[in-house]
Amino acid sequence: MKVDGLNWLILEILQKNARVTTSEIAKKVGLSSPSVAERIQKMEDAGIINGYKAQLNMENLGYTLGVYISIKIRFGQVENFTEYVQAVPEICECHKLTGNDCMLMKGYVKDPKHLEDLNKRLANYGELTTSLLLSSIVKERTYSAPFQPASL
Repeated sequence: MKVDGLNWLILEILQKNARVTTSEIAKKVGLSSPSVAERIQKMEDAGIINGYKAQLNMENLGYTLGVYISIKIRFGQVENFTEYVQAVPEICECHKLTGNDCMLMKGYVKDPKHLEDLNKRLANYGELTTSLLLSSIVKERTYSAPFQPASL
């Protein structure tokens, strides 16, 4: 599917607020509501839009520490770990990596004791490196068309 300039404008608006109505989008991009709805449906069907979700403030939910944990998984444990980590409620992301570590996880815990418990459970599968998230410089990017590398 070709993503033209109008589709990109629609995508930008939806990235900023997925609950915006098609009539609001239509006003901003200069199309009718049915045209906007049709474009959104086509982008959903093409897999460009994968879904809509609520963004949670984990700190306000009591999970005050954001963590990144990389793991060098012991030989023969990758499959077991891959299955296990999907059921770990503190982990919200897990990515396979190249390089020294096998995977990088992002998660949230309530306090240092909770982190210690999480690390203990994950360490059954390999060697961990844990980093606390201090602050986010780029928290969530809104993509625009066409995206180019930032100028130096």
